[in-house]
Amino acid sequence: MFGSVGEAERRVSLAVGVAAEVKSRLNIVDVVGETVSLRKAGATFKGLCPFHGEKTPSFVVTPSRDSWHCFGCGLGGDVFSFVMQRDGVPFPEALKQLAARAGAELDERSRRDDVRKARLREVMEGAIAFYHAVLTKSKAGQPALDYLRGRGFTDATIETFQLGWAPGGWDTMGRQLNERRHIRPEELAEVGLATARQNGRGFYDRFRSRVIFPIRDQNGAPTGLGGRILDTAADDGDGYNPKYLNSPATPLFDKSRTLYLIDKAKGPIRRAGQQAVIVEGYTDALMAHQAGFDNVVASLGTALTPGQVALLTRYAKRIALAYDVDPAGEKAGTFGVQALEGLIGQLAGSETGVELDEVRVVRLPDGKDPDEVVRETPDRWREEVRTAEPIVDYLVDFQARQFDLKTPGGKAR
Repeated sequence: MFGSVGEAERRVSLAVGVAAEVKSRLNIVDVVGETVSLRKAGATFKGLCPFHGEKTPSFVVTPSRDSWHCFGCGLGGDVFSFVMQRDGVPFPEALKQLAARAGAELDERSRRDDVRKARLREVMEGAIAFYHAVLTKSKAGQPALDYLRGRGFTDATIETFQLGWAPGGWDTMGRQLNERRHIRPEELAEVGLATARQNGRGFYDRFRSRVIFPIRDQNGAPTGLGGRILDTAADDGDGYNPKYLNSPATPLFDKSRTLYLIDKAKGPIRRAGQQAVIVEGYTDALMAHQAGFDNVVASLGTALTPGQVALLTRYAKRIALAYDVDPAGEKAGTFGVQALEGLIGQLAGSETGVELDEVRVVRLPDGKDPDEVVRETPDRWREEVRTAEPIVDYLVDFQARQFDLKTPGGKAR
C-alpha cells in the first residue's frame, strides 16, 4: 500500500516538475496566438476571446506573468488552463500536448503508452484510408457510393468525413493492410478491426460488406468505426448481421465516452452560444454538417451516458435533443431524455465542473428522421431547434399523452 502511495506522490511531483519546465520553454503568446489573433498593447497583448462571442477585444495575455484573462467572460489562467479550455481536455492531456511541443520528457511509462497508442492510431488511419479508397476508387465500392449519393450526401462530404466501404471476404482488409502497410493482424485485432478465429488459426475482418463511418475523438484522432449494411446486403456468413455495427471497446475506443463528429462540432458549438444538438445516428449528424448545421453530434444510440454528457459539457452549456420521433423512436427518445435529466444533478461533480444551463427537446415533424428534415426542409430544422421545448415541459406533455383516453396509448393503458 505504501509503495502505491509513494508511486502516486512521485508521479505528481514529476508532473509538477515537467509543468514548470514546459512553462519555462514555451512563450504563452505563441501558444495563444495560434488560436487568437493578438495585437500588442503596451506590456500585454489583446484579442477577441475565443470562448465567448464578442466584437470588442477583452481578452488579454500578459507575458510577464505567463497568464491570460478575459474581462468579458471572466475566464483566465496560465498556458495549461488555456489549452484545457480551448481543447476541452483535463490537465494531464494538456500537459502531454504542451510537453511534446516543448520537447520536455514525461516519465517512461507515459512515454511507452503514448508510443503504443500512436502506433494504434496509425493502424486506424491505415484502415480508414483503405476503406475510403475502396469506396471511391473501385468497382466494389460503387453500390455503396450510389447508396450514399442516393441518400443525399455529396462527394465533398464523402471526402471530408472519409466515408468508406468494407468489402466482402473474410480477410480482404487484413491481407491488404499487411501487404501494403506491414500492419500485423494482431494490431488490427487490438483496435477492433479483426477478430481471432475460434480455431486459433488466424484472424478475420470485423467489418465486411458495410458502409464505414470513421469515428474520431475531440482532437480528431481516430478511435473506432461504425459500419452499416446496405439495404440489399445479404447475410455475411457468420449469422450475425445487425444493421449497424460499432467497434468494440479497445485501448482507443469507449463508446460510452464517444460522440460522433465532436471534433468537427466543438468549435461551432462555442460559436453557437455554447449550444449543442444531439442526434442518434451517423447519417443524421453528417447531413446536418453538410447543410451547415455543424454544432450537431451523434450519441450513437438514444441512451446518453454520463461519459458522453461529461465530454459534451466541455464545450456546451445548452443542449437540444433531436432523436427520431416515430412511435418507437418517441419512447426511445424519452428514455434518452430521462437519462439526461437524471445526469444533470451529477454534472457538477464531473471532471469539467460545468453544469448545463438548458436542456431542450426538438420535436421533429411527421415522425421523420433528422437527416430527412435537414435534407428536405433545412429551414424547418433551424426553426424546430430554435423553438425546442424545455425538457420538463416535454416530459410532462409526454406523460399526459400516455394517460389521455383520446389517444391510442392512453386507451391501451
